[in-house]
Amino acid sequence: MRLLLILLLCLLPGCRPPETVSSTPMRFSGDIREFRIGAWNVRNFFDSTDDPYSDEVPSDMDYERKTRELSRVIDSLEADFLALEEVENLEALKKLNSTLKQPYPQLGLVEGNDTGRGIDVAFLSRIPVKNVISHAHHDLPERPGVSRGYRFSRDCLEVQLQTDPPLTIFINHLKAARGDEKKSAAKRRVQAEGIVEIMQATDSPGEAQLVVGDLNDVPESWALEPLFSRLQDPFAMMAPSERATHYYHKKGSAIDHILADEEAFPLCFNARVWSQVARDTSDHSPISVQMKLKAPATVEKKIWDISGSKNF
Repeated sequence: MRLLLILLLCLLPGCRPPETVSSTPMRFSGDIREFRIGAWNVRNFFDSTDDPYSDEVPSDMDYERKTRELSRVIDSLEADFLALEEVENLEALKKLNSTLKQPYPQLGLVEGNDTGRGIDVAFLSRIPVKNVISHAHHDLPERPGVSRGYRFSRDCLEVQLQTDPPLTIFINHLKAARGDEKKSAAKRRVQAEGIVEIMQATDSPGEAQLVVGDLNDVPESWALEPLFSRLQDPFAMMAPSERATHYYHKKGSAIDHILADEEAFPLCFNARVWSQVARDTSDHSPISVQMKLKAPATVEKKIWDISGSKNF
């Protein structure tokens, strides 16, 4: 009798049986909160183990000192999600996280393509991560001066966050401007085109996307035109003297970026270059934006690497 009553109720106007499968994005109850999304090239964060590749090998004392200096800066940033560049390996990232005043519950590093120096992109997160995808083996477009099968210098690491709206962050560290300037610019442009390819292939309705990291070129460059012509720059209104993120021979340039697609940009505000906090630690300044999002209040502890995630 009870089952019959339930079936009759489902036939009434405005009443529907429960859906077992839904393609709509996950929604979270509660208020919209402000989250700080940051990126920082920490410059040569190597451990004291001599690896087969041409890494720098600091002494145990220098490794401890570098870890303390990085933790001091990261503590001051108070970022909810922090992308990092030039981290040697997952063990170094875990050690760094353990020295923070408030360690991050989720962190990740996937070994990338830099077999010369062994540096990788990584992240620390207080926002729950849904999935992490490496695009290190993505074949980039063939262009004049760039051979078939060329790939990202490190990785284009895709980090999908459990937020409302869904936010995906692509962490990058593009080809350095060394050697032949035209050749290195051509490689950076192909890498920028590759990022756009991946974003278009993975984008879904209502999803917000950010491209973050050390892109090794300035906003007006030919190399980054594929990104800046498609995405919006939360730092665009800054004066050039305030926008510089990297100094070489006392000359400042804006080569570290956070770029937003049309879904993410309206959620971004308070773009900031942290020009004073890291001068003794790195040749790059951290950068950040605030975003208004919903996210779960609790975050499970997880480590993300090439094998997926595992609790710790």
